[in-house]
Amino acid sequence: MDRRRFLATSAAALGGALTTGVGPALAQTSDPASAGLLSGTDLSGWTTVVGDGIFAKPGHPAVSQSDVLTRDLGTHSELIANVYERGIMAHNIAFKRLIEDSLLQEIHRCSYEFRLTSMPNVADFRANGQTVEGGFFIWDGSATRRDYGLGFQWVINPWDPDFGSVRKWSMANSGWQKSTFAQPDLEWHRVDLVVDGPRNQATVAFDGVAADTAYTRRKKPDYWGNETAARLQVETISLDPGAANTGPANTIEVRNWSWERSS
Repeated sequence: MDRRRFLATSAAALGGALTTGVGPALAQTSDPASAGLLSGTDLSGWTTVVGDGIFAKPGHPAVSQSDVLTRDLGTHSELIANVYERGIMAHNIAFKRLIEDSLLQEIHRCSYEFRLTSMPNVADFRANGQTVEGGFFIWDGSATRRDYGLGFQWVINPWDPDFGSVRKWSMANSGWQKSTFAQPDLEWHRVDLVVDGPRNQATVAFDGVAADTAYTRRKKPDYWGNETAARLQVETISLDPGAANTGPANTIEVRNWSWERSS
C-alpha cells in the first residue's frame, strides 16, 4: 500500500479516538496545592505519562512508559514520543497538577510556548509526527465526578487531509473538530488557555489569535479520586508507522509556561 494513502487513512481513523485524558497515572499523581502564579522556563516538576493516542503494530510490544520521555534542559524541555523508534504510535503527556477544593471556583489563565524540531515533510518519513496537543482540565471528584475544561490539537502529519489544522475537542460529536489553521514550521508558537470555572467557559488563543473553543464536561472512570484537581497539559503524538516496521521518534520543545489563578 502507498505509504501516503495508508497514513492519511490511519490518521483519520485514529483522530476521532485521540483525547487528552489518560488512565490511573494521571488520576493518582498529584502536586501540592499552590496559590497565585506558577511559572517556569522548562517543565521541571511536571509529570510525564502515556496518553491514549497509541497503537502498536502486530508483533510489537504494547506502548509503555519507556516509549515517552520528557527531558528538562533549563531553558526549555523536550517532549519525545516513540523514544526507541519502534513500530508504534506513542502519546507523551506532560502535566502540572494541583489539588485544592477551591479550584472550580477560580479562573485559570495558562500559557506556554512550543516548537517542532523537524519540518514536516512527505519526502522524509522520519521528520514527521502526528499531533501537538494540550489542554486544561478541572476534575470534580467530590460532587459531579466530571472533568471540566478544554483540549486542542495541531495536526502536523503532512499526509493527513487536516494538516495544519488546529482542532478542538467537542462534546457534540465526542471527537475533534476544526477550529483554526496554523502553517507547520520550526518557529516558536504560543498557546493561551483560559478556563473560567464559575462561568463554565473556556477560551484558546493560538499565537494571539482566538480560536473557536469548546468547554467540555466529561465523565471519567470510577477509579478517579474524590478530590478536586486541576491540571495543565502539553502533549505530542508520534506518527503512525504505516507499512513500515519502525516509526519515527517525534520531539517538540516547550518553554516559558505560566498558570495564574484568580477569583
